[in-house]
Order: sequence, then structure tokens, then C-alpha cells
Amino acid sequence: MNALSQFFIDNIVVVFFLYGLGFFSMGLAVWLELGRSSEFRRTRALLFLAGFGLLHGIHEWVEVYTHLPGVDITTNPVGHLLLEVFRVGLLSLSFLLLAIFGLRVIFADGVSEDRGRRATIKWTGILVGIWLVLVVITLWTHRPCGDNCVTAVDVLSRYTLAIPAAFLAAWAMVLQHRSFKARGMTVCARDLLWAALVLLIYGAVGQVFTKPSFLWPSTVLNSELFQQTFGIPVQLFRAVLAGTMAVFVIRALRAFEIEREQKLTAANEAKLAAQQEALATQQRAHAEMEKLNRELQTAVQDLTMLFDLSRSLAATLDRDTLLQEALANIFKSIPRIQGGIIFLREKAGQPLQQAAVAGYEPTNGSGTAVTETIRKAREVAEQVVAADQSFCWTGESFLPVKQCICLAQPDSQNCTGHSIPERTIGVPLVIQDQVNGCLILNVEAGANCLTTRDHDLIRTVASQLSMAIANATLYQEVQAREELRGELLRQIVSAQEGERQRIARELHDGTGQILTALSLGLAAASASVQRDPALAARQLNELKTMSTQVIKELHDLVMGLRPSILDDLGLVPALRGQVQKFEERTRIVTRFEVNGRIRRIQPEIETTIFRIAQESLTNVVKHADARHVTVQLTYDETTIQLMVQDDGSGFDQDTALQADSAYRWGLLGMQERVSLAGGDWKIDSQPGAGTTIQVSIPITEIVAENASAILETAEV
Repeated sequence: MNALSQFFIDNIVVVFFLYGLGFFSMGLAVWLELGRSSEFRRTRALLFLAGFGLLHGIHEWVEVYTHLPGVDITTNPVGHLLLEVFRVGLLSLSFLLLAIFGLRVIFADGVSEDRGRRATIKWTGILVGIWLVLVVITLWTHRPCGDNCVTAVDVLSRYTLAIPAAFLAAWAMVLQHRSFKARGMTVCARDLLWAALVLLIYGAVGQVFTKPSFLWPSTVLNSELFQQTFGIPVQLFRAVLAGTMAVFVIRALRAFEIEREQKLTAANEAKLAAQQEALATQQRAHAEMEKLNRELQTAVQDLTMLFDLSRSLAATLDRDTLLQEALANIFKSIPRIQGGIIFLREKAGQPLQQAAVAGYEPTNGSGTAVTETIRKAREVAEQVVAADQSFCWTGESFLPVKQCICLAQPDSQNCTGHSIPERTIGVPLVIQDQVNGCLILNVEAGANCLTTRDHDLIRTVASQLSMAIANATLYQEVQAREELRGELLRQIVSAQEGERQRIARELHDGTGQILTALSLGLAAASASVQRDPALAARQLNELKTMSTQVIKELHDLVMGLRPSILDDLGLVPALRGQVQKFEERTRIVTRFEVNGRIRRIQPEIETTIFRIAQESLTNVVKHADARHVTVQLTYDETTIQLMVQDDGSGFDQDTALQADSAYRWGLLGMQERVSLAGGDWKIDSQPGAGTTIQVSIPITEIVAENASAILETAEV
């Protein structure tokens, strides 16, 4: 044994102290770092590494106590045995904590925290189970006593706990080294890698050379062999490794300080970014506020224009006046508009008519250009009405308004620098749910094109204008209908007076003369009864013939006013009789059809249907020159429908309603009757194609006492 080896043996207490101090200082340093928050998932496992360092340091200091000069614990065998058991327990527990540290770190990646905890418990249990099994087998097989038993457990703890724990902890430090490196903590990662290497040497070499015992391979590889081979005690080798490992672990713990600095830097950067974002948000809010103010000013202008337009449109129901007011408001709100035309269609199928125009007055003899512009405006209007969407004329082709906007303002809505020599805009006017008109606006030559706001405003104006035109049109129709009703009333009164004159004339010239003759004849017969009975008998026969004639004339007169069969038997028998008499009188082939369940309805409805049929047959005789006529009566659940159809000459419907038409008052009378009954009236006629009159009136069934007789008569 050389002097150096003897020196360390003489000072083994100092070696054990330094050995314990290295691990204890490492455990204490790790313990102090546990209070800091960290984003590393493996930080929680440091508790077990700290426990390992503290317990292992205390274990070595127990060794210091047993090797102190003057301390001889062998004098108390029981105390000595308990102290050795306590020391081996600390040793085993410290290595077990080191193994748990390695397992917790290893299972912290790729799995949830609960699964990692369960895996750690599982493998820790396996490791402890193997150690216990080996301890039990060894003690049962060899049955050592006293120090030999404690030494055997010490050797088994180093073989089955210390060596695997060192490898697991070294692997864990390598994994943590990768995390540090990924965070840019290169120095800390390097220190941790060195600590892993030292720990690996500590387990692979320092724990293989155990105390000599009866267990193989400690019978060969033991502390005595190490001292003979290297000339120093194995405790010194372990103490150097412990101190080195403590240095590298403590240096690696600077990662938490670096992490805190990184968090502080990130927080400062986040604060600065938040301040910049707040400033940018404030600037955006200011810009948005200015934009909203501009939009609000524009909206106020638009609303003011629309209010003025609404007020002017509501001030009059004269269509021409409100059309001119609308054009004037558009010119006032959109200065780039130089001309406007409103085209309207009075009735379906008719061409568009120019209803209002403004801004197209010729200047400097440019009447030809104005005429061409108006002609082009009419083409745009026809295109708009046909397609039911807004169009524009670009000077070369017709395009939908959206495409015109894109061509004129590809980069912005302000159209700066984009001018169009001439462009015509057409917007449809929807009147009574149909496109019956068009608003045409012409952009001033050389001016900037219209913006999207201008187009929206024009569409809104067109919508208001459509409603105003519809109201004005309805007002005109009501006025015309009132005038027509007044004229129809005068015609009815005139017809009544004429009918009264006819009745009075017929009663005076026909019935009155016959009654006078009857009175004179009765006087003559009274005088002849006594003088010449035969003569009186002849006179009475002549008087009987005259009375029969007067009764027939009175019956015909009453039937002309109102057939009694209509009140007694109902509409179907009355119409059948009317049709038969019509066919006998005119020799026109007439067919009468009845559909549905025949029943009595309101008397006024029956009278209306009868009079319309009567008037229709009268018109056939007067105007149609027909050869066949069909009268069809249909009973539905809620309506009664009449159709009178002929194959006569027909007529033009628009011309027939003119003031000088022979058809006018008959058609208007039928229409008025149906309107008063709350029904619908339709006429379909073309020159040379015959005429069809269709009437539909709501009905309510009534119960008649002689309903069975009515139905029997109707079916004959």
C-alpha cells in the first residue's frame, strides 16, 4: 500500500464527509429551485432528484459517524445493527427516489400526466419487487447474520436499485438536455449532459465495486479490488463523481433563471406589442370614426334628399307633376346627371311611352344629338324592362350596372381619373308588382362616373318613384271610375226613362186601345142581349178574343221587365227559358249547359247572373253575327260562374271601351253589376275570333221551401 492510499485511508472520514456534502448540496440546490414556476413538464420530477441528493448525503454522513476516531459502536451490538439497518434503508430509499426521478422524466413526454404517473408507479413497483424478491431469496438461502445480512442487503441495493436508477436518471437528463437545447439554453444543456455522463459513470463503475460479501460478483469486484487496482479507496472515486455531478447539476439549474429572464423578456415584448397594438387600434378606431363621420354626412345628405323627394311626391297625386319633381331632386343630389327621362307602360302589352323628360333641351343647334340621346335612352329602357334589371350604355354596348361600375372604377369607388364621355343608366320601375316603367339618367359628358353610393341612391329614388306612380295611377283610375260610374248612372236613369216611356206608349197604344174597345164592346153587347141574343153572343166571343190578346200583351210586358219564373223556380229554369226564346226568336243555334250541384242562392246574385246573360245574348244579336252560342252555368262550393261564348265577328277590347263605341255601355253595365256583387268579370275577344264573357261571383246557399220542385224543373 503506497503512501497516498494510506493517506486517504487515514482520512476516510473527510472523504465520506465530502462525498455526502456533494450529494447533499446538490439535493438542497434542487430543492430550492422547486418553488419556481416553470413551463417544463419535467420540473415536478426534480422533487425526487432533490430527495435522492439529501438522503444520499445523509447516508454518507452516517458513514462519517461510524468511522469517527474514538467511536466504537460495536460495543453495543443492537445499536450497531439498528444503525446499519437505518443506513442501508437510507441508501435503498435514495436510489429508489433517483429511479422515480428518471421514470417521471422519461414518461413525461408523449403521454398525459395521469398516464405518466401510472407508468412511473408501475415500473417503480417492478423495480422494488425485484429488489425485495432478491433480498428475500438471499436471506432465505444463505441465512446470514448480523453485519453479513446488512452487507448483503447493501450489495443487492447497489446492484438492483443503484445501477438501474443511475441509468434511468442519466437517460432522463439526456431528455431534459434536449428540451434545454430546443429552448436555446445551450450552456445549461451541455452542463446537464455532463451531469448525465458523470451519473452514468457513478452507477456503472462506482456502484459495481461494493463492500466484499458472500454474494457474487462482490466476492471479486469489491472495494478492496478497486483500492488495490487504482491505489485509492472507491469512496474517494464516488466523492469526486458526487462533487462533479453536483457542480454540473447546479450549473444546469441556471436554466430556470434563464427561463425566468426569457419570460420577463417575452412579457416585456408582449407588453410593447400590446401597446403598439393598442396604438394601432386607436389609430384604426380614429380612421374608422372619420370614415363613419363621412358616411354619416353622406347618409344625412341622402336622407335629406329622399325626405325632400318623399315630401314633394306626397304633395300631389298628379302624375306629371310628381315625375318632374323626382327628376329635379335627382339633378340636385347628383350633379353629374345632366338629363333624365321616365318611360311608362300604360297597359300590359303596350309599348313604353315617354312620361317625363328633363335636361335634354338642345343648345347651340344640337337638336340632332339630343334626338339621338333620347333614342338611345329608349333602347336602354326597353332593355331594362325586358330583363327586369338595371342596365347602362357605355357608348359601345349594353351592360348590367355592376359591370359598368367595375369597368369605370376598377381600383376605388371614387372614380378619380376615370371619366366616361357619355353613359346612360336605366333603372326599372316596378308598379303594381310588374315592371311597367324605367328611369333613364344620362351622365354629363367628361364627368367622373357614378359611384356605388350614387347607384344605391338612384335605386332608392326609383323605388319611391314606383310607389308614387302606383298611387297616382290608382288615384287616376279611381277618378276615371267615379266619372264612369256617374256616366253609367246617367245612362241607367236615361234607360229607365226610356223604358218607362216605352211601357207607357205600349200601354197607351196597345193595351189601352184594346181596353177601350172592350169597354165599348161590352156596352154594345149589353144593349144587344134583349134585342138580339145571337148578336150579343158574337160580340161576347169577339170581346173574349180581345181580352185574351190584352192579357198576352200584359204578360209579355211583365216578362220583359222581370220573368216570374226567376223568383218562383230559380236561375236555371229562367236561363233555360231565356235561351229557348232566344233561339226561337233569332234562329241562332244556342246550347245551354249546367255543371255542379244546382241550388238556390241569394236572389240578388241570381238576378245579376240572369241580367248579364240576357245582356250578353242581346249583344250577340246586335253585334256578333254569330251562328253558335254557348251559355254555361257552373255551381262550385263557394262561387257561381257564367260563361257566354259565341263564334261571331268579335271586336277589339281597347276600342270597345272608347266613348263612341257601340259596345261601351253594355260592357260597362255588366262589369258594374259584377263589381257590386263582389265578383270577377273577364272578356276575351279578338276581331274575327268570337267573344267569350266569363263571370265568377261568390255565393251563399239558401234553403227554399220548393227546392225539390226547383230541382225537378231544372233537370227537365
